[in-house]
Amino acid sequence: MFSKTDSTSKKKQRKAGSKVYARFVKGKGELNKYQHHMIRDMAYFEALYNEMLSDKNAKVETLEGLKKGREAMRMSLNISPKAKSSEAVLKFWATGKMLFVAYKKNKKKKKKKEKELTPEIAERAAVLSNLKKQIATAKVNAQRAATIKAQEKIKEGN
Repeated sequence: MFSKTDSTSKKKQRKAGSKVYARFVKGKGELNKYQHHMIRDMAYFEALYNEMLSDKNAKVETLEGLKKGREAMRMSLNISPKAKSSEAVLKFWATGKMLFVAYKKNKKKKKKKEKELTPEIAERAAVLSNLKKQIATAKVNAQRAATIKAQEKIKEGN
Protein backbone atom coordinates (compact mmCIF):
# COMPACT_ATOMS: atom_id res chain seq x y z
CA MET A 1 0.00 0.00 0.00
CA PHE A 2 2.76 2.41 0.94
CA SER A 3 6.21 2.44 -0.59
CA LYS A 4 9.43 2.26 1.39
CA THR A 5 9.95 6.00 0.88
CA ASP A 6 6.74 6.64 2.84
CA SER A 7 8.39 5.68 6.11
CA THR A 8 7.29 8.58 8.29
CA SER A 9 3.82 9.14 9.64
CA LYS A 10 3.50 12.49 7.86
CA LYS A 11 4.36 10.98 4.48
CA LYS A 12 1.86 8.18 4.96
CA GLN A 13 -0.76 10.67 6.08
CA ARG A 14 -0.09 12.87 3.04
CA LYS A 15 -0.27 9.98 0.57
CA ALA A 16 -3.40 8.49 2.14
CA GLY A 17 -5.02 11.92 2.29
CA SER A 18 -4.32 12.61 -1.37
CA LYS A 19 -5.74 9.21 -2.40
CA VAL A 20 -8.88 9.71 -0.29
CA TYR A 21 -9.36 13.27 -1.56
CA ALA A 22 -8.89 12.25 -5.19
CA ARG A 23 -11.36 9.37 -4.95
CA PHE A 24 -14.07 10.58 -2.59
CA VAL A 25 -14.04 14.33 -3.26
CA LYS A 26 -12.74 14.93 -6.78
CA GLY A 27 -13.81 11.65 -8.35
CA LYS A 28 -17.03 10.95 -6.48
CA GLY A 29 -18.95 10.81 -9.76
CA GLU A 30 -17.03 7.69 -10.76
CA LEU A 31 -17.51 5.72 -7.54
CA ASN A 32 -20.07 3.35 -9.06
CA LYS A 33 -18.12 2.93 -12.28
CA TYR A 34 -14.83 2.02 -10.63
CA GLN A 35 -15.91 0.23 -7.46
CA HIS A 36 -12.63 -1.65 -7.17
CA HIS A 37 -10.77 1.65 -6.82
CA MET A 38 -13.27 2.89 -4.25
CA ILE A 39 -12.88 -0.21 -2.07
CA ARG A 40 -9.09 -0.01 -2.21
CA ASP A 41 -9.19 3.66 -1.30
CA MET A 42 -11.27 2.76 1.74
CA ALA A 43 -8.09 1.07 2.95
CA TYR A 44 -6.28 4.38 2.46
CA PHE A 45 -9.06 6.07 4.44
CA GLU A 46 -8.43 3.64 7.28
CA ALA A 47 -4.71 4.44 7.13
CA LEU A 48 -5.42 8.17 7.06
CA TYR A 49 -7.53 7.86 10.20
CA ASN A 50 -4.77 5.95 12.00
CA GLU A 51 -2.11 8.46 11.01
CA MET A 52 -4.34 11.37 12.04
CA LEU A 53 -4.68 9.82 15.51
CA SER A 54 -0.95 10.14 16.04
CA ASP A 55 -0.87 13.72 14.69
CA LYS A 56 -0.75 16.18 17.58
CA ASN A 57 -2.00 19.05 15.41
CA ALA A 58 -5.17 17.24 14.29
CA LYS A 59 -8.43 18.83 15.37
CA VAL A 60 -10.91 16.82 17.40
CA GLU A 61 -13.76 17.69 15.01
CA THR A 62 -11.75 16.36 12.08
CA LEU A 63 -11.01 13.13 13.90
CA GLU A 64 -14.66 12.70 14.85
CA GLY A 65 -15.71 13.18 11.22
CA LEU A 66 -13.09 10.68 10.07
CA LYS A 67 -14.24 8.21 12.71
CA LYS A 68 -17.84 8.41 11.49
CA GLY A 69 -16.71 7.91 7.90
CA ARG A 70 -14.52 5.01 8.92
CA GLU A 71 -17.39 3.31 10.76
CA ALA A 72 -19.71 3.80 7.78
CA MET A 73 -17.15 2.29 5.41
CA ARG A 74 -16.59 -0.65 7.73
CA MET A 75 -20.32 -1.23 8.01
CA SER A 76 -20.60 -1.36 4.21
CA LEU A 77 -18.45 -4.50 4.21
CA ASN A 78 -19.72 -5.89 7.53
CA ILE A 79 -16.43 -5.26 9.30
CA SER A 80 -16.84 -4.87 13.05
CA PRO A 81 -16.15 -1.40 14.43
CA LYS A 82 -14.03 -3.12 17.08
CA ALA A 83 -11.86 -4.94 14.53
CA LYS A 84 -8.19 -4.01 14.25
CA SER A 85 -7.21 -1.53 11.58
CA SER A 86 -4.86 -4.01 9.97
CA GLU A 87 -7.72 -6.49 9.59
CA ALA A 88 -9.96 -3.84 8.03
CA VAL A 89 -7.22 -2.73 5.63
CA LEU A 90 -6.61 -6.32 4.53
CA LYS A 91 -10.32 -6.88 3.91
CA PHE A 92 -10.67 -3.64 1.95
CA TRP A 93 -7.58 -4.40 -0.11
CA ALA A 94 -8.55 -8.02 -0.83
CA THR A 95 -12.09 -7.03 -1.78
CA GLY A 96 -10.70 -4.35 -4.08
CA LYS A 97 -8.49 -6.92 -5.79
CA MET A 98 -11.41 -9.30 -6.31
CA LEU A 99 -13.56 -6.51 -7.72
CA PHE A 100 -10.75 -5.52 -10.07
CA VAL A 101 -10.60 -9.05 -11.49
CA ALA A 102 -14.38 -9.01 -11.97
CA TYR A 103 -14.18 -5.55 -13.58
CA LYS A 104 -11.61 -6.77 -16.11
CA LYS A 105 -13.72 -9.82 -17.01
CA ASN A 106 -16.87 -7.73 -17.46
CA LYS A 107 -14.97 -5.24 -19.59
CA LYS A 108 -13.88 -8.04 -21.95
CA LYS A 109 -17.47 -9.32 -22.21
CA LYS A 110 -18.74 -5.84 -23.08
CA LYS A 111 -16.18 -5.53 -25.88
CA LYS A 112 -17.34 -8.85 -27.35
CA LYS A 113 -20.99 -7.79 -27.17
CA GLU A 114 -20.24 -4.51 -28.95
CA LYS A 115 -18.69 -6.39 -31.88
CA GLU A 116 -21.80 -8.56 -32.28
CA LEU A 117 -24.09 -5.56 -32.91
CA THR A 118 -25.61 -5.95 -36.37
CA PRO A 119 -27.49 -3.29 -38.34
CA GLU A 120 -30.73 -5.22 -37.80
CA ILE A 121 -30.28 -5.16 -34.02
CA ALA A 122 -29.40 -1.47 -34.11
CA GLU A 123 -32.58 -0.77 -36.09
CA ARG A 124 -34.67 -2.73 -33.59
CA ALA A 125 -33.08 -0.81 -30.72
CA ALA A 126 -33.97 2.49 -32.40
CA VAL A 127 -37.59 1.39 -32.91
CA LEU A 128 -37.80 0.23 -29.30
CA SER A 129 -36.39 3.53 -28.07
CA ASN A 130 -38.94 5.43 -30.15
CA LEU A 131 -41.78 3.32 -28.74
CA LYS A 132 -40.60 3.94 -25.19
CA LYS A 133 -40.65 7.70 -25.83
CA GLN A 134 -44.18 7.47 -27.25
CA ILE A 135 -45.38 5.47 -24.23
CA ALA A 136 -43.85 7.99 -21.84
CA THR A 137 -45.54 10.85 -23.71
CA ALA A 138 -48.88 9.02 -23.64
CA LYS A 139 -48.57 8.50 -19.88
CA VAL A 140 -47.85 12.18 -19.29
CA ASN A 141 -50.80 13.20 -21.49
CA ALA A 142 -53.13 10.77 -19.70
CA GLN A 143 -52.06 12.14 -16.32
CA ARG A 144 -52.65 15.70 -17.51
CA ALA A 145 -56.11 14.80 -18.84
CA ALA A 146 -57.03 13.09 -15.57
CA THR A 147 -55.85 16.11 -13.60
CA ILE A 148 -57.90 18.48 -15.78
CA LYS A 149 -61.04 16.32 -15.38
CA ALA A 150 -60.55 16.16 -11.62
CA GLN A 151 -60.19 19.95 -11.46
CA GLU A 152 -63.38 20.37 -13.55
CA LYS A 153 -65.31 18.09 -11.19
CA ILE A 154 -64.04 20.06 -8.22
CA LYS A 155 -65.20 23.31 -9.86
CA GLU A 156 -68.63 21.80 -10.64
CA GLY A 157 -69.04 20.78 -7.02
CA ASN A 158 -68.52 24.35 -5.82
